[in-house]
Amino acid sequence: MTFRKRRFTLGTGLLAAVSLSLTGCLGTGGSPVTPPAEDADGPLSLQSRLADGDEAALQTVVDTFNSQGGGQVELNTVNNETFRAQLPSYLTSSNPPDVYTYYGGANLRDLADEGLLLDISDVWKDAPFSDGLRALSQDSSGNEVFVPTSYYWLGVYYKKSVWEASGAEVPTTWDEFLVANKALEANGVVPIGIGVSDAPWLASAWFDYLNLRVNGPQFHIDLLAGEDSFDSPEVEAVFDKWDEIQPYFDTSASGLSFPQAVTDFTQGRTGMFLAGSWLQFNLPAEELDDYDYFQFPIIDDSVPLGEEAPTDGFMASARTDQPNLAKEFLAYLASPEAQKVMYEANGSGTLIPANPNTETDLAPAASKGQAILEKADGLTQFFNRDSSDALQSTADQALTQYLVKSKATPLILSEWQAEAEKVRAAE
Repeated sequence: MTFRKRRFTLGTGLLAAVSLSLTGCLGTGGSPVTPPAEDADGPLSLQSRLADGDEAALQTVVDTFNSQGGGQVELNTVNNETFRAQLPSYLTSSNPPDVYTYYGGANLRDLADEGLLLDISDVWKDAPFSDGLRALSQDSSGNEVFVPTSYYWLGVYYKKSVWEASGAEVPTTWDEFLVANKALEANGVVPIGIGVSDAPWLASAWFDYLNLRVNGPQFHIDLLAGEDSFDSPEVEAVFDKWDEIQPYFDTSASGLSFPQAVTDFTQGRTGMFLAGSWLQFNLPAEELDDYDYFQFPIIDDSVPLGEEAPTDGFMASARTDQPNLAKEFLAYLASPEAQKVMYEANGSGTLIPANPNTETDLAPAASKGQAILEKADGLTQFFNRDSSDALQSTADQALTQYLVKSKATPLILSEWQAEAEKVRAAE
């Protein structure tokens, strides 16, 4: 598919504000879905998987939109697991919810290619989003089906006081990273913390970044799309690099839960933790100034620079009976005004507004993350977002086996590829 072969560049150019030319809608990738001549009566339904502060932020946005005197939107929140399980039923029902929270990338594109999502290319006509975010928001034919509202970064988090006591310095290159690991170990600190007993997907962050640094973002996307294999020489090269730091990982990782691993990290038993910005929620609030993160080290500066940037936003059903109102609401969600409301209502400083025209003061950590992502040659999401939840389970098994060295790496990779082929054949 052409999307798989497209380079994902973040870019920083600013365009004009979002405008609407409310023309017809298509179920992209499938048969045309003929919209009603006029929108049906009643409120637009918004099905959301967001919880806690994110739910409150979204409700604030909905209330603001409703107060402007146009159509009305009703927010319905369900827990994340229910949302994921029921989404196919939502989108294929005869009377589906109109708009949904979701995320950019491969899963979104698959839904669009099945003709389930509303084509909102007209909403994107003058959108100020970057090329990278546009690519994450399209179907395989290049039609936009998604409005990004926020994204976040991944980084290698560390506790400043622990590193200072160990004489470790923040690395930018792979060689410097190895030196830092040795310094931490020499001071009695387990260099790399991770807990995979209840969160095996944490190992995928290491695989994603090592693959990005060794082979580049395009290979990574192609691999997760099934166009390359997990037992290829390119992936073997990833594990050759991983072998250099594997001895520095916590040897008890397979028996540790995520909370236990974070506790070890915050108490200084382990020296670093690769995670998304959400890790901040698990750090002691009174000690936040003692934590920071750094960009995953560069292994080969001739390889295009890829970064993980999980992107959240909104999509609409191709079967909505209110396509015009759905587009109007999505255009509002794309606006800097709405994204400012969401960012400030969230208040966590762990997200970056997708609209670059959003006038708000980013938290220092978010500003740092934005600067890293803006320099990237390619953006990816996360293993399951760039592949599927089903393929994630094959990664969980393979990478957990690798961390405990239960089998030889070539055997692990060949079994991983075989399981991946079974998953793809069943999809």
